[in-house]
Amino acid sequence: MKDLKVRFITAIVVAPVVVACFVSYESLVGLVASIVLLTSFELMSFSMKNEKKSYIAYLTALSTFYPIIYGLWLKEYPNVTLSIIFLIGAVSIMIVRKNYSKAFVDYSAFFTALLYISFGLSFFMPIYRENGGAVALLVLTSTWAFDSFAYFFGLSFGKHKIFQEYTNKSWEGVFGGFLGTILYVSIYSFISKLLGFNHLGVIQVIVFSVIISVMDTLGDVFESSLKRYFGVKDAGIIMPGHGGMLDRVDGLLFATPVVYMYLHFFG
Repeated sequence: MKDLKVRFITAIVVAPVVVACFVSYESLVGLVASIVLLTSFELMSFSMKNEKKSYIAYLTALSTFYPIIYGLWLKEYPNVTLSIIFLIGAVSIMIVRKNYSKAFVDYSAFFTALLYISFGLSFFMPIYRENGGAVALLVLTSTWAFDSFAYFFGLSFGKHKIFQEYTNKSWEGVFGGFLGTILYVSIYSFISKLLGFNHLGVIQVIVFSVIISVMDTLGDVFESSLKRYFGVKDAGIIMPGHGGMLDRVDGLLFATPVVYMYLHFFG
């Protein structure tokens, strides 16, 4: 009960600040870069736990450059931006590392942070540019809705574990999260329509909710597998009651690219 209270207080404090960043495109880029900075540092800290913080901070900064450069200046060239940062990171590790086995660990941590976190989260930018701030905000808040409903349904009814080797999530929780997401997305889209913003139709609401539910679950399982491999319970401590920032956005990292592809090709 105490953990639940802490989670709730943290959400009440953080959520308005995050939502406010969707007011403009530039503030969204700043939000994405800030989250990439925190999550990349968490990932590389527990996967490169014996390395100097200054070295980890350097590789973290490289990962964070991607959403800034791509979001503000090279909007039409995401692959070029990614390739440049990839090469800088690879060469930097080769210069620092003389032992190839240690170099491989560094490559793995940096490339995972760059592709999994920085590249994945940066899909918020084209979603915002092509569909508007209301739809971009829906992507974020619908994962909050799914996580919340899945948590309470799993707590109350969860008996059958999904991916038991990796996570404690249950089928009952996922199903409850899906129903809650449909309800939330429907209400959000209805209000967006009344206010004159871009919104989703009935079929889109269902497809969108399926994508969020499936990809959020897989994102959680993926992050849990990383943490179990490295023997950590939480990715960090920056979010009281929620663990680290990576624990908070793990579902988004899988959901955002797939939502973008759906909206871009079928939306």
